[in-house]
Amino acid sequence: MRYVIATDGSDWSLKAARFFLKWTSPEAEDEVFVTFVFPLPPDPKCYADVVSLLSHADDERDGKVARPVLAKTREVFSECPCRMNEAILVGNPAKEIVEFAMNLDVDLIVAGTRGRSPAKEGYLGSVSGGIAHRAQCSVLIVR
Repeated sequence: MRYVIATDGSDWSLKAARFFLKWTSPEAEDEVFVTFVFPLPPDPKCYADVVSLLSHADDERDGKVARPVLAKTREVFSECPCRMNEAILVGNPAKEIVEFAMNLDVDLIVAGTRGRSPAKEGYLGSVSGGIAHRAQCSVLIVR
């Protein structure tokens, strides 16, 4: 089996990783991809004069932000015999996670949710909701 674990380093995403391990018990032949996404604003043109936005991850940013987040999530999997992989993506988090999962033909995407009210979710958006809406494989959303 192949799994994608979406993480942003929050307690919610770590809780999702722990829940996944508790209920699935991946084996040595299973493959887990821990993913972190640098989000870009919906319209980068509005920031063109203020900030230069990268459309790809760079080593300095990876080391300061993404690697520590991925390390926290990998720590949850320290006792897991499964094969671990990391992926750092850039863009719309839900879209990038789903595309990554589809390209790897994964069986399950795992994500945490903050449990916001429906009104806040509608206004602020939801990565886990976006994943559930777009994914063609099974999705486990942990609250």
